[in-house]
Order: sequence, then structure tokens, then C-alpha cells
Amino acid sequence: DTWLSHLGAALLLAIILVVLGGVVSRYAFNSSFSWTEEGGLWLFTWLIFTVLPIATHRSKNIAIPILRDMLPSAGQAAVRFLAAAAVTYTIIRLLTAGWTIAGMTSGTSLTLGLPSWWQYAVIPASACILLLYQLLAALSVAENRRAELAAIGFSVLVWLLLDVFEQTDIQSSSPTVLLGISFVVTLVMGVPVAFCMLFAAFIASDAGDLLPPAAVVHNMVVGSSKFVLLAIPLFIAAAQVMNAGGLTVRLIGLARALVGHLRGGLAQVNVLTSVFFGFDSGSSTADASLLAKMMVPEMKRNGYPAPFCCAVIASSAILPNVIPPSIAMLLFASIANVSVGKLFLAGILPGLLIAMLLMGTVYIIARRKGYGQATAAPSWVAVSGPLMQAVPALMLSVLIIGGIRFGFVTATEAGVVAVVYALGIGLFFYKDLKLPEVWRGLRESSIDAAMVGFLIGVAAPFAWVLISGRVPRQFLDLMLGHVHQQWAILLLLNVIMLIAGAFLDLTAIMLIVVPIALPLMLQLGVDPVHFGIIVVVNLMLGGLTPPYGLLVFIPSAITGTPVQATFRAAMPFLLILLFGLMLITNVPWISMGAVRAFF
Repeated sequence: DTWLSHLGAALLLAIILVVLGGVVSRYAFNSSFSWTEEGGLWLFTWLIFTVLPIATHRSKNIAIPILRDMLPSAGQAAVRFLAAAAVTYTIIRLLTAGWTIAGMTSGTSLTLGLPSWWQYAVIPASACILLLYQLLAALSVAENRRAELAAIGFSVLVWLLLDVFEQTDIQSSSPTVLLGISFVVTLVMGVPVAFCMLFAAFIASDAGDLLPPAAVVHNMVVGSSKFVLLAIPLFIAAAQVMNAGGLTVRLIGLARALVGHLRGGLAQVNVLTSVFFGFDSGSSTADASLLAKMMVPEMKRNGYPAPFCCAVIASSAILPNVIPPSIAMLLFASIANVSVGKLFLAGILPGLLIAMLLMGTVYIIARRKGYGQATAAPSWVAVSGPLMQAVPALMLSVLIIGGIRFGFVTATEAGVVAVVYALGIGLFFYKDLKLPEVWRGLRESSIDAAMVGFLIGVAAPFAWVLISGRVPRQFLDLMLGHVHQQWAILLLLNVIMLIAGAFLDLTAIMLIVVPIALPLMLQLGVDPVHFGIIVVVNLMLGGLTPPYGLLVFIPSAITGTPVQATFRAAMPFLLILLFGLMLITNVPWISMGAVRAFF
């Protein structure tokens, strides 16, 4: 883990330097390096597969063991056996297919001057390490060691029978049905979502003779090889640097000066801090973890119950992915091929609306239960100090949104601007940032970025099978054949996404739903930018809903608060957020007003 995380940090640093080099060359020398884009994408591929074993080992994959939890102990053991076998079989297929495509790839990259097979060589190496991790994990479980080892042996046997000796041939007249069955069955068994999608893509492609295994892996790499996606690891890194460099502390201080005097003041500070944090970084999990560490102890000392504290933090943590720059919006832009700049502008008013709804809910609850008595409004002198301290942190959002809107930088380049700016402010202005903390942040950021990148990659062959089976077209015909009103279809899609969000990760849902639903939205005349805001807001609410609300789990785990109590305390906030979602869905001006004003 240690060596791989150091290597991941080095690759992330290389991405930062490559993208930064492209910006500097354009403005300092009035020319661009021809190798910047391809070099960054190669590095991202290496980053994903280098750090993937750690992400898998640390259970950063979202898994949903619904079936296993419902069964008696003997049934749970059987399901655990099959889940482990499915993961191991998928890794073996990844190893052999990665080896094949690396061997098949010839020639030299025109811009990098490197052998083209180097881009793919990391995949079989990563799969070998993943298999080693599977073996070590099996050996470390004393009570189930034989079963775990047997699962690995069983998966090897299945691979030999199906793929090496070809003793059994899987055939299906409907690969998309087999894709869906494979995905759902492995999902409810507790297989991590990314491996469910890859397993299903391999099985369906084999059964329908759609793609050879090497082509599945090639699709994975192509799916994650979009220059705009490089912004995701860059903004994740920027959030880590902001936290370590003191920028977030200054934003909290400004929020305290502005709204700390209101009823439920410390809870109001949480919401406003999430707004400020949202304008600087697109990471909801970073916001939730940071505020849980910094705000909950003080709130508890001032009489706020721990479940209420965690509920406020979890609810306001959706804002960094609604207010630009947003990692979720970057993902939607790459899938739907829409303007990142328009999406960022479209998120401003919905984000501020949600913040006002949350602050109003905090006020009502605090007044009913006597949390945080209101005090006199602060003087300008009391506000001006924290404001001056926070101005450098606030300027980051101006640089990001303004730079993208007026064409000075792309979304990816805005990510590297955010990293460099946060580094400069933390090191030389606030002087809170230490170089060891920077490296530690890069190590953690590389793991998060690898998991997101792997999910994006495996969704590409998964979506290819769906498209080859004309699923989007059939979905479009089915919906338009039974429902004709735009509002009814939007309501139905919202319900579907809300249900899916209770069980699946935002990235996985978006990668599955958007390619299917977007043609329907275009047919109905819904602007894809407006649809993107609906999707992002909707899927962020999944972080607040049981059974797998990640934004609820994070503050609960950090503060030691029972998750059930936090879910109960979050219900009023979830209800008001659903009301906000309905407003955003049915009043397009909330999303599109700023876009139409500036574009």
C-alpha cells in the first residue's frame, strides 16, 4: 500500500505538471506543447491502474450486500464464496485481456515518441497485484481461510474451462438481458459496483460475440481517456491542499462572522461554509469529513445533539457538487458532451437556492428545539477581519469560473490552476501548509481519483453493450408510448434516480442512466444543461438516504454517532431538499437563467 500510494502521488504530481506546462507554454511562449493532452491521459491511465489495488483493498469500491445480509449464516457463506469468485474471475479476465492488448498494440505515439503498448502495460501488472491482494486477504481471514482460498481456486477453474479450454460456451440471443442479470446478481451478492459492471460486460460480450476481451479493456481505457476527466483528480487534489493549507479554516471564520449570530448559528455556519467550499472545490466527501472534524465538537459543547450536527453536515455536503466547480458536473459533461462552462454557471442559482432552504430548515428546527440562541448582528469591524482573511480563498472561485467562462483556461486547466493557487496561498500567504502534508494529500487524492477513474472506465464497455442492444432507443419508445407530458416523464426519471441513489454510487448511476435518458430529454426539448443539474442534484440526495447514504456515514463514523440516529435527524433536511429538487426540475429558469445571461 505504501509504495503504491507513493507511486500514485508521483503520477498525480506528473499530471499536475503536464497540464500546468500546457498552460504556461500557451501564455508564456505563445505556443502549446503537442504532447500535453496525450501525456496527461497516459498518466491518468497509469494512475488508475497503479492505485486500483489499494482502492479495492481499502473497500473504496461501493458494495451492496443486500442478498447476503438477508440470508442465514450458511447462505451468507455461500454468497460470500460466489462474490469472491466473481471478483477473482473478473481480475483474471482483466489480466489476460490487458496482456493481449498490450501485446497487440504496436507503433509509437506521434506526440510522446513512446511505444504505444506502454499505455496498456500497466493493466496486466495491476491485475497481478490485485490477484496478490485477493490471495493475501484470503490468507488473513483465519475462520474462513479455506472458503476464501476455495473461491479463488474455483474462479481459476471456471476461467480455465470457459476461456482456455473452451469446454463450455456461453451463448445468448439477448446479450443486454444477460448483462442486466449478471450486473444485478453480482450487485446484490456484495460484489463492488465497478467489478459488477466489468464482470457483466465480459459475460455479455462473450455470450453475444460482441467484443473480444481485449476490446473490452480497450473500451475501458478509451472511456476514461477524455481530457476533461483529468479535472477530476486535479480538483480532488485541490480540495486536499485547501484543507491542509488553511483556506477552509478562513472560510469557516468568515461564515461564523456572517451567520453565527442567527438562531442555530453554528449549524448555519456549517451550511454557509459548504457554500464557500463549493465555490472552491467539487468534493462533497471532503466537505463532510472536514466539517465533521472541525465543527461537531464545538457544536456539541454548545448544546447541539450529535445526530443533528451530523445531519446538518451531511445535508449541506451536497452543495460542493451542485455549486461549481463540481466533480459530478465534470462527469456529466464528459458523458453528455455538453459545455462544462454552461454547467458550472447553471449550478450557481440551484446551489444558492438549496443553501437558503437548508438555512431556513435549520432556523425552524433550532427555534422549535432551542438550539443556538440568536444574538446581535456583528458590526462591520467584526466582519471585515475574517473577510479580509478569506478574500484569497474566495478569489479561487473567481479564477476558476471566470477563467472557464471567458476562455482563458479549459475545465482541466482550471483544475491545475486551483491546485497551484491553493498551494501558493497555503505556503506563502497563510503559511499553514507544510510540504509533507502536500505529499500526504496527493497520496490520498490519487486513491480517490483512481476509484472514480476505474468506475468511469468500466462503464464504457457496459454502456457499449446497452447501445448495441438498442436499449436507449427502446427506452425512448417505451416512455413516449405511454407518457406524453414532459413533467410526468421528468417526475418518473427523478423517482427512478432517487431509488437508485439509495443503493448505488453517484458515478455508477450517472454512467448508466445518462446515456439512456439523454435522447429522451432531447426528444422532449429539455435542455441537456438543465437535465444535468437535475441529475446532479437528484443523485447527490442519495448520499442522505438509507441504506447506503455515504454523506451520512462519513460524519457519523468520524464523530462516533449512531448512523440510524443521523438518518432520522436528516429526514427534515431530505424533505426540504426534495422540494428544492422539484423546483429545479419544473422551473428551468433556476438553472438556465445565468447560462442565458452569459452565453
